[in-house]
Amino acid sequence: MGASTCLLGNGSASAECTGKRGSRLLDEVHAALDRLVRQSPQIFDQNDEAGTGTGQYRVLDREAFLDGVVANLRAADLCAQRDPDDYSYERIQVKSTNEFSETFDVLLGSGYLRRGGMHRETCDPASFPVDRGDAPPAGSGCGAPYPPPVTRFRTKLHFPGGTYDVLDSTALVGPDLAYCALIGFTDSRSYCPVRMEGSPERVACEAWRLGPAKDTGRPGPTWTRNGQHCTGKDSGCENHPHNQHQVLAYASGTYEVCAPNGVCGSLVIQR
Repeated sequence: MGASTCLLGNGSASAECTGKRGSRLLDEVHAALDRLVRQSPQIFDQNDEAGTGTGQYRVLDREAFLDGVVANLRAADLCAQRDPDDYSYERIQVKSTNEFSETFDVLLGSGYLRRGGMHRETCDPASFPVDRGDAPPAGSGCGAPYPPPVTRFRTKLHFPGGTYDVLDSTALVGPDLAYCALIGFTDSRSYCPVRMEGSPERVACEAWRLGPAKDTGRPGPTWTRNGQHCTGKDSGCENHPHNQHQVLAYASGTYEVCAPNGVCGSLVIQR
């Protein structure tokens, strides 16, 4: 489903949100869920519940389910959208006035419709929709906080080999002590990767900040050797077949890895 359409207008980017308040729109969300089960039974396996008699049916089509809940809320004259700051793009934002908005999690991690504990937070005033400016597209997998632009690369000889060496790169952002701490780096560093290793948002956030490589079109940086693209063994280097952040070095030379904004890192290899 596309961008939010809301006759109430925009929310506030500076809204204060808390999960400690009760919900005023919970009944409306339950009604939207119940209506969707009746409207589109093919979205669910009603013979498979997360708890017998709970009505928490297995969801067979995640996108149709989430978009259907939003559509039913809008049909009930509420403003609703999937939360673009949720990296999984599963949470639902709802408001009936610009005085407040609420966020709900309507899908269990196990893939079943959620019935209890859906309300996640209430924001005063309403927190959506807002001008996203320079932000990842909704549903990209890279949620808030959004990484700042890439400002340097960390490069290393990852795996020295017989036929070739594997060179590795990591895009870094900063200097931004607050951002690095916010995503989990508590060692007072001011330059950091876009997300910590193992974060489910790491790949998506790197793909957003780096865009497609100039030669392969894959998400990630562009590699060169002595100023020339890596096209295979004859060129002295080759992009890793499964990882755009790595390159196979067949020959000596100055290897450079660059982001679209002109920021580069280099490594001299002697073979």
